[in-house]
Amino acid sequence: MSKELGNSKQNILIVSTTASMIDQFNLHNIAILQQLGVTVHVATNFLEPGTITKSLSNHLEQKLTALGVKCHQVDFCRGIGTHRANKKALNQLCRIIKDDHITGIHAHSPLGGIIARRAAHKMGVKIIYTAHGLQFFKGSPLKNWFVFFPVEWFYAHWTDALVTINSDDYQVARYLPVKQRYYIPGVGTDIKRVLAIDPAHQAALRTQTRKRLGVLDDEYLIISIGELSKRKNHATVLKAIKRLNNPKIKYVIAGIGAEKEKLISLINELSLQRQVQLLGYLDNLDGLYYAADLNVFISTREGLGLGGLDGIAHGLYMIGNANTGMKDYVTSHEIGSLVTSPMDVNTIAAEIKKAMTHPHQITDLHSIMKFDHQNVDQQMTAIYRQEFNLKGDRNDKS
Repeated sequence: MSKELGNSKQNILIVSTTASMIDQFNLHNIAILQQLGVTVHVATNFLEPGTITKSLSNHLEQKLTALGVKCHQVDFCRGIGTHRANKKALNQLCRIIKDDHITGIHAHSPLGGIIARRAAHKMGVKIIYTAHGLQFFKGSPLKNWFVFFPVEWFYAHWTDALVTINSDDYQVARYLPVKQRYYIPGVGTDIKRVLAIDPAHQAALRTQTRKRLGVLDDEYLIISIGELSKRKNHATVLKAIKRLNNPKIKYVIAGIGAEKEKLISLINELSLQRQVQLLGYLDNLDGLYYAADLNVFISTREGLGLGGLDGIAHGLYMIGNANTGMKDYVTSHEIGSLVTSPMDVNTIAAEIKKAMTHPHQITDLHSIMKFDHQNVDQQMTAIYRQEFNLKGDRNDKS
């Protein structure tokens, strides 16, 4: 249907389970689509926004509305949801598609991608799905292949284009019957902006942030960025720090999430109250990256892992998970160390001790420049043009 429509009649709907995914990964996509001359709609759960606060979700909705984006509340659940809730979300999406004359959809997140593809198939609308890390991958548990691969294979029949953000997923996508598949290097991050920060300002941010956190000059600061969830695996880091039994190690976690109370209980159980801080949600991480001596980012699953990539852009060495998209940017031991057993406390403790004993200073960032917003945005622009038959932006005279 959308192939026959001109730009002036295009209404593109961006779908994600949570508002945080719109805020963190799709603002550039929205800007690209608007520059290509279409009307952009967003369907997500603003009321249960995920890894941002409700206040930030409200601000996001206001910001999008001011930009001319039409926002739609859809009552997505997190995780796999329930049959009743998922059916309600499907009906809500179908109603949006019909009432607002949606001509194309760009879906994100596993559940959002499934429900959006059901809606697109039912309503005869073209759909792009971006996989932010497939559940099945090289090194994943065998049960993931048995459970998730058949689901994705089924819905691949209703997928006009699959966008993958790491090289492993792109290879796995060969076995999915999608009409078209693409690889883009992540979702874009501000690498060029970070590289332009003056060294004197970097040093000042380090001093100010460590002082604010109460970290002394002779103390070793480890950070982790990401929601407080089992998947982010903060508990293993806490246990590793306890095993090292070094009071000079300080650890801070930036993020919010459902596992907060469990992590607080574990911190108390391990008697790490003087060494660990939960900082909550932070919208500016420059100071924290510069203040830190090590980034431990050992999520059990990540499509790419912006918390690791952004840290490297700030010159921060990292410990990550080899069974994730992190290996696309941790390409040498001078950048970081990747472990194959991210939940093994002894392994993580040994890697932390090694990083403390042999500190690394990252000097060559050429290998990560492809992840910068400018490059990713150019590739997404080409995908949107191709898949939604967009001829040019508003200023295009050709």
